Amino acid sequence: MSQLHVIQQQGQWLVFDGRNVSRSDSRPRLQRSAVVVSDFENAVSNVISLEGSPAHAVALIEKRLRSDGLIDSESKILIHKTRGVGAGYQTLFTAVPLDLWQQTYAWAEAQPDHCLLIPFTSLLFKSLRPGLGLVLQSGRQVSVLAVLKHDMVYRTALAYSEDPSDLAMTVGALAEQFAEDLGTGEDNLEPLSIQWCPVLVRQPGEGGSWADDDLREIFSARSGLPVTSVPLRQVVDEHGNVYRSGIGWIQSMASTSIAVNPLGSRIAWFAEGALPIASAASLVFAMILGALGARWALGAREANVRSDQLGEEIAAIERQIDGLHAREAMPDDFPATQAFIERAARLQNGADPSASLALVRDAAAGQVRILRVRLEEPPAQAAQGMPAPQPAPAADGYTLRV
Repeated sequence: MSQLHVIQQQGQWLVFDGRNVSRSDSRPRLQRSAVVVSDFENAVSNVISLEGSPAHAVALIEKRLRSDGLIDSESKILIHKTRGVGAGYQTLFTAVPLDLWQQTYAWAEAQPDHCLLIPFTSLLFKSLRPGLGLVLQSGRQVSVLAVLKHDMVYRTALAYSEDPSDLAMTVGALAEQFAEDLGTGEDNLEPLSIQWCPVLVRQPGEGGSWADDDLREIFSARSGLPVTSVPLRQVVDEHGNVYRSGIGWIQSMASTSIAVNPLGSRIAWFAEGALPIASAASLVFAMILGALGARWALGAREANVRSDQLGEEIAAIERQIDGLHAREAMPDDFPATQAFIERAARLQNGADPSASLALVRDAAAGQVRILRVRLEEPPAQAAQGMPAPQPAPAADGYTLRV
């Protein structure tokens, strides 16, 4: 569900819920997380110039306010911005009566859901950038703030009522004072434009103009500065009355960095805001992991199939090898056959029987009767007591005995 946005102005509470707005004269009970922007019932806000250490700013501001009669009781001093100027410094602050501060702070912390409490002046300052000022129209109070190169200028005015004539007179006087402050400063030549943010303006009758448009034109004419409006949207109250409001712009400016809640509450708020992003990131991460897991599973399946194929190929090769082993086995009579072949080869390479017999026949010449012919291999070694045999000729290596 969406967050609630609550505006406290002049003791009244405006609760914005989407396109709906409701009013309450007492602090409401918020059932959802909410951003509360409070003026702390018109607490004193201003810019003050001091000397010395900024660490003593709170005590010096409270002393100055007491001497000027602006406060008469214990106060909570909220420092929104401190910047050095020459030998001293300027401070933008809000002084909230201590009892009111404690009640509002305790109310925000006691809500059932996260409740971010932001001072109006902090919101004003956060929206600024060089060359831009802001006017906030909240009920019958109108405040303007501009941060220049060498100066901070803040003015606020409270009209007698929300009657258009009272508001017009108040805005005109405020614009003149603001222009005078700019003219006496060191940055009077720097270009400056103003944005106008109305908190809640009721729709005019038929043919009438919106009150914030009229006030914006008055401020521009009396100050001599260009004034534009922040983005606005229409809202409806419980009675069907139509208003327009800058609550969307206020919502965009609100953040934990300008809240006055304790650190733990701000961290919890930030964590709740980051939860949808974290959930979406976790979902995307899970989808990525799922895709990678599916890819890895497919890769593993392909690897298993390939491994099975390789296993089958290896088994076939092993069967072929086993078949070759059986064919490679030597027969039992192979040594005798091999010896016979080797002997025949030696005989062929040695003496030719036919040629040898022809030689013997020719030598006998018919006078000698040959009874027996024998072919002898040379002895491997001489008999004991006999001389070593002469080496056979390389051509034959056999002896023919007649």
